[in-house]
Amino acid sequence: MRFPRYGNYTLDISGNVLEVFATGAWNLKTAEAMVVDMQDMVRLFKGAPWAALMDGRRWVLSTPECQNCLSNAIKFNIEHGLKRAAYVLDPGMIKRAQLERTHPSGDQTFDVGDYQREYFTTYFSALNWLADQGFKP
Repeated sequence: MRFPRYGNYTLDISGNVLEVFATGAWNLKTAEAMVVDMQDMVRLFKGAPWAALMDGRRWVLSTPECQNCLSNAIKFNIEHGLKRAAYVLDPGMIKRAQLERTHPSGDQTFDVGDYQREYFTTYFSALNWLADQGFKP
């Protein structure tokens, strides 16, 4: 199987959920482009509570620089109404371990408020959890 040289992403808002589909191997350029596009979309929520649903089953991992970029983006999102994040990943711990490095709770100077993150192996499990939390696409 051949992977694209750089990763890709698709962003979509449905209801009060921002859906993120990540594919390929990410470098800093990909992460920065996604952050710019995502922040434009996040502003459409106008501070109202919202959730993120990230499908990373076709994502191949990213560079350490990406982790810092994404961590800062998550903080921006929390400051702009993000309350829940559901990550859909293949079984295994490598992707999850890398994503855990982006969790803002590692920054003692940042208040995550009532932000919660959960991990799932199926898209429908993630959708059901978000629906139970009051977020529906």
